[in-house]
Amino acid sequence: MGAERFVCEWLQIRGWTVIVRNFRTRRAEIDIIAKNNGILAFVEVKFASDGSTTMPLAKIDSRKQARITHAAAFYLAKHNSQDQIRFDVAVVRGTPSEFRMAPYLEDAFRPDPL
Repeated sequence: MGAERFVCEWLQIRGWTVIVRNFRTRRAEIDIIAKNNGILAFVEVKFASDGSTTMPLAKIDSRKQARITHAAAFYLAKHNSQDQIRFDVAVVRGTPSEFRMAPYLEDAFRPDPL
C-alpha cells in the first residue's frame, strides 16, 4: 500500500469521502480531494521513512503551495462547490507495511490573496 492510499483509508475511517485522487492539471497535482461536513480539503501527502532525515514539510514551499492552489482553483472552476475550502498536509512515516500518520495538519497553509 502506498502513502496516498494509507491517507485515503485514514480519512475514510474518520468520516471523510474521498472525491478524487491524483487530480492533475498541466502545472500541478493534488494528491487527494476529500469532503466531510461541509469542508472540501485539498490534501498534500508527504512520506518519509523512519530512518530518513528528510523534513517533509520543508518540501511544501511557497512555489509548491502556489501550484496546489492553482490546481484547486482549476478543480473548483469545473465543480461547483459551496463547501469551505482548506489545504491540509498529511505527513506519513514508517514503511509500506507499517505506515503511521505523523502528523495530519488541517488548514496547513492558506493561498496568498490576489
